Parts: sequence; C-alpha cells; structure tokens
Amino acid sequence: MKNCVLVDSSVWIAATRKGGNHTEAAAELEDLLVSGRAAMTEPIWFELYQGIRGKQEEARLEASKNYCTWLTFDDACWKEAAKTARACQRSRVNVPFGDVLVYACATRYGVELLERDRHFAMIRKVMK
Repeated sequence: MKNCVLVDSSVWIAATRKGGNHTEAAAELEDLLVSGRAAMTEPIWFELYQGIRGKQEEARLEASKNYCTWLTFDDACWKEAAKTARACQRSRVNVPFGDVLVYACATRYGVELLERDRHFAMIRKVMK
C-alpha cells in the first residue's frame, strides 16, 4: 500500500475535461490506474458519484473501482479527520469537510495524495 496514491476527486474531474492542465491530469491518472497504484476512499467516491451525469458516467465510475486500491475510511481516519478539522478551525482556516476527510485518509494510510485543489495546501500548512 505504500506505493499507492490517493487520487482526489479534483484530479478525476480534471482528467475528464479537455485541453490545458486537464491533459496532464488525465495522463497522471491513467498512469496510476495502469500501474495499479491509484487508490480511492469513500469520501472521494461520494463526491464523484454525486456529480455523475447519466448512466454512461455511472458505469465508467463503477468500473474505475476495479482499478483502484480501496482505502477504507475507518475509525483511525475519523480520528485523524477530527484532529485535522480542529487544527484548521483553531488556525481560522476554512476548508471543505470533504477535503479534510480525504487529507485525513491519506495521512492515516501514509500514502501520497494527488490533488488539484488549493484547500489541501491550506491544510498542509496548518498540519506541518
């Protein structure tokens, strides 16, 4: 599991768009999927599932689970998320709850987090 990379929904979404930085995100995601290093967790799945448009996207998302290592969002993740959220709150850093959950999961499992979301830099700054 050490070689896994937790792929945030911001990368999954960017990878499905055309042009610009999105091509880079698509290449990174494809490399992780093909090499078997991509990981997913329930909060990311939820964010992606919430945004699907139609049966075709739903089928693609469902199929992507077969190519990802699943990092179960367990009790240790919840404890890490609570610690992270509290640290952000005390530092007056306002970040979305979903990003706190994803950051906590990556921290709990000790895996790299691939993301395209400024909120993670804010969390890292608070947690260093």
